[in-house]
Amino acid sequence: MPQMTNTMPRDTFSLLKTMVEHYRMRQNAPDFKGEKLLDFSIGNPDLTPDQQWRKRLQHFVGKDGLHGYGDFCSDINRRLSERFAAYYQRRFLPHHAPFLLDPERHVVDLLGSKEGIFYSLLSCLNPGEAVLIPDPSYTVYQSSARLIGARVELFPCDESGQPDLDLIRTEQLQGARMLLIGSPSNPTGVELSLEKLKSILKFAEQHELWVVIDRAYAEIVFNSPCNGLLSGAALPLPGAMSRVLELHSLSKSCSLAGWRIGFAVGSAELVNKIRSIKFNTDFGAFLPLQCVAAEILDELEVISVRNSAIYAARMRRFVDGVASLGWTIPPSQGTFFLWAPLPPGFVEDDDLRFVEVLLDSTGILFAPGSGFGPGGAGRVRIALVQPNDILDEAINRLKKWQTMTTLRPVG
Repeated sequence: MPQMTNTMPRDTFSLLKTMVEHYRMRQNAPDFKGEKLLDFSIGNPDLTPDQQWRKRLQHFVGKDGLHGYGDFCSDINRRLSERFAAYYQRRFLPHHAPFLLDPERHVVDLLGSKEGIFYSLLSCLNPGEAVLIPDPSYTVYQSSARLIGARVELFPCDESGQPDLDLIRTEQLQGARMLLIGSPSNPTGVELSLEKLKSILKFAEQHELWVVIDRAYAEIVFNSPCNGLLSGAALPLPGAMSRVLELHSLSKSCSLAGWRIGFAVGSAELVNKIRSIKFNTDFGAFLPLQCVAAEILDELEVISVRNSAIYAARMRRFVDGVASLGWTIPPSQGTFFLWAPLPPGFVEDDDLRFVEVLLDSTGILFAPGSGFGPGGAGRVRIALVQPNDILDEAINRLKKWQTMTTLRPVG
């Protein structure tokens, strides 16, 4: 196994990939005596798109006129933006509210929201300027910022997981141009409250900051929608459209991760900057994918509610299963991740060593919490992207391991 140190490398996911590769090499050896790998470290959905969408994709692939550059079929791209704007209106705004998003000015499609993270940073920051990021948070925020030479300034979250703006130090604001945040958060599963969204907008106005909110998991939430509307949207708030960009995705809500369909929506200035960058780096998504995505957006509520129910059931199954070990894991507000403290008996903040020993002893791989920032120390992120039989197998292995080790501290 590759050895972990007390300081995680910047690219945590590269480390996890290396760990997986090493374990599989061991697993394929003739003298291997361990368990088959059960990988809960990466949020790669195991659910798959319905057959109707695959058939629709095949239908559009069969059309001769849909194999050129996407940006040169403006009618198809405009329809995609229109369908997203309509989706946003009915999902996040009251029935009689004025239409919020102009498809031409406020929406640009992406090759997944991860692309939007990088392009939004590239749009707003010069080398040496700073982005404010909550700790812990999705590692791609930091790695993308460093790719463009930006300065990363981490600030803590409070006990409930909400970012604590009061703890941003004066020196961190020097040269700061952006606040980048996730809601629901990867890895914590915490959704920004309405009060927090309002305070973020006030703070951003005071300090002349752009605000980018990663909402890739907006549809995977476990609270009951109020009047059919989802919570957590910033754009309807006063003043938001001048400085806020939200990033959305079909990857998780519709199990289309490999299709690479996402959206950046909000500030017309930022949308225009991202569109300009994209025109100079790619010519748009594959046209048949755009056609199918436009149709999916009209039924996104039905698809995402069904998938959210599956993830909610998995969450209850795993949380209840490990409770018998004395391991108390709080359910998430959203996403398909559990943000778990270490089980009883382990050194409180030694999540790196725990992950290594767990994998070596049981074949189960979680993501170490400190890989998401210093504030994640002592936790692991568990991605519930495995079916029930695999979840049950993991729980059984943990029970067997507890019996054999009595969960003694490692070190």
